Amino acid sequence: MIDRAWRQIDWARLWRMAGWLGIAITLVVSLMPPALGDDSGHADKLVHLFGYALLMFWWAQLVTRQRWKLAVAVVLFGIAIEGLQGLTPDRQPDLLDALANSSGVLLGWLVARFLPNLPQHLAARRAVLPAPHR
Repeated sequence: MIDRAWRQIDWARLWRMAGWLGIAITLVVSLMPPALGDDSGHADKLVHLFGYALLMFWWAQLVTRQRWKLAVAVVLFGIAIEGLQGLTPDRQPDLLDALANSSGVLLGWLVARFLPNLPQHLAARRAVLPAPHR
């Protein structure tokens, strides 16, 4: 029964839906009042770095050609969010945040380049599962 369910999963579609959820979560978290206080130093820069690395890595699993266009889009998304933060009462744009976002995009791109494509790997695994017994 589990084998049958595994075979029916459209991994690329599921991956894409999770990616859009990641974008929505990034937008909401970036525009809500900050979770880290002002006394956090630059710890939030690591959150930006790893958050955007994950976002870039995730989408790079689906965009395998001309990833530079994806990278530009994710960098522009990060810059747009920084601009939108200036319109909120609790946030303000930060050039260092935009730099951390962009560095995260580069990191995500590099990781995606050297790791196997996960949705394709999961789909291939589906193909090698034994046939269900009837």
